Amino acid sequence: MSGFRVRHEEVSDDTLVVIRGGVIDEDSLRRDARIAFLRFGEYGVSVLAAPDDDGLREVEAGPLRGYRRLTVTTAGAIRRVGLELRPTFRRPHYTVIFPTLDDGVRRLLSCDNEVIDNPHYEADEGEEGR
Repeated sequence: MSGFRVRHEEVSDDTLVVIRGGVIDEDSLRRDARIAFLRFGEYGVSVLAAPDDDGLREVEAGPLRGYRRLTVTTAGAIRRVGLELRPTFRRPHYTVIFPTLDDGVRRLLSCDNEVIDNPHYEADEGEEGR
């Protein structure tokens, strides 16, 4: 097992972070954190960071275009609840690292966030949207 591949950069507290395509929920956070633990030896969930409005549009129109709604927060909100936001893999990917499964899920759910409509939403054929 190898750990997360880490980039050497940091985002400012006001950077927007898309926590989830769709609405954040406990079950999906637990599932994804367990999968990360099995692959990388740490609990965490994948998120995408957008340093500005152009970056948010790129994320909305790119990897998250199949989601009608997105849950967004800021890097600062994640840090204020005591979680680490680690730059992993390729930009704009980050991982929110959980100290433990239960504590990490609880903290991320308590984080200030907002559910927004994705203006670039495109349903895949045969899907109603996620």
